[in-house]
Amino acid sequence: MWAVPAWVLHALDVVEIPLAGHVLAVIALYFVNRTMVQGRRRPPADWLRRYSAFAFASLICSVFLFASASVFGLARLLAAVADPGVGSALASVSRWWGLSGLAVLSAFLVFGYTGGQRQLLVTRLGVPVPGWRGGLRILQLSDIHVGQNLSMAQLEEFVDQANREAPDLVCLTGDIADGPTADMDRFFPVLGRLRARFGVIAILGNHDHYAGADRVEAALVRAGIEVLRDRAVTLQVDDQMLHVIGLDDRGPDWARGMHDDEVLASLLAAAPDNVSQLLLVHRPDVFRHAAREGIVLTLAGHTHGGQLAMPWFGGRRRNLAEFVTRFDRGLFRIGDARLYVNCGLGVTGQRIRLFTPREISVFDFCGAESRSAQVDAPDTPLLLAYRRTG
Repeated sequence: MWAVPAWVLHALDVVEIPLAGHVLAVIALYFVNRTMVQGRRRPPADWLRRYSAFAFASLICSVFLFASASVFGLARLLAAVADPGVGSALASVSRWWGLSGLAVLSAFLVFGYTGGQRQLLVTRLGVPVPGWRGGLRILQLSDIHVGQNLSMAQLEEFVDQANREAPDLVCLTGDIADGPTADMDRFFPVLGRLRARFGVIAILGNHDHYAGADRVEAALVRAGIEVLRDRAVTLQVDDQMLHVIGLDDRGPDWARGMHDDEVLASLLAAAPDNVSQLLLVHRPDVFRHAAREGIVLTLAGHTHGGQLAMPWFGGRRRNLAEFVTRFDRGLFRIGDARLYVNCGLGVTGQRIRLFTPREISVFDFCGAESRSAQVDAPDTPLLLAYRRTG
């Protein structure tokens, strides 16, 4: 936390801080941090959240400064061998590059903590299903993270927006609770207000297991929500059927999911013949397995779309989730099988979202011959609707 302000003071020639001053500043920050986290008289939650945000932003800016210093330092070293004057000029360029970069980066982070994390995106996609007659609207909510980073007003707004979409089926794809301290008895009844012709189906995510899987399941059931933990249900949709499979969360670590799942194989073996299938799974890595089995649509979450992203070529958003999985956010296709990775409604760690709005995704089933169902590219929704949430 001290490195960034110290560098800025030095770069602007505001003051020259002696070594002893740096040492004292680091020691002081250590005791402040210890008091913030472990002290008996902790500051109010809002102050602690702001202080945590400053610390996180300082970490991001420190990485930028370290990377810039490494590049310019190497360039100065190579230039000094040929012409000492070039090395001096690079030192000046390095200083103003660092100051400009910090200003831009800080502006992005401030936006992420304010307007960015208040954006709500409704994504609507058509899904071509071979042999499907009529219509079926499925709405997905994911990664709500009921806990200290979600207010009751926000959750009520999410539920109201979901109900305005008039879904036939609502699917919650995990991480509904953030952790053991989540107030499920107060918040989950709000989820019970979700309205759909075929009800609400939920699966659990890794944070639900941190919070206590049985406890989360029981709270959801009390709210009138059906929970699928390695089991399936078959819905009668007019004169046809939809087989919905829900996998419990598992993976080799906190981030990565399973690429092949024996439980999925066994559930598919027990499924009715010639029935369209929908897979609900928290982590998206199992999609290749689902595609091999002919599952028409897989809905997943977990990644939050990286939560921090930057615009890129072709409409992509380069984001932190790409370090975790190939299926980071949006729509993916293998043959006729589709996967949608929802960016989630909640946040984890920091209350920040940069170029990654909170998301509600809506899927309209239609026959494979329907032109309106032609959507192939990741991150290419048919309709984007932004709203502001509290």
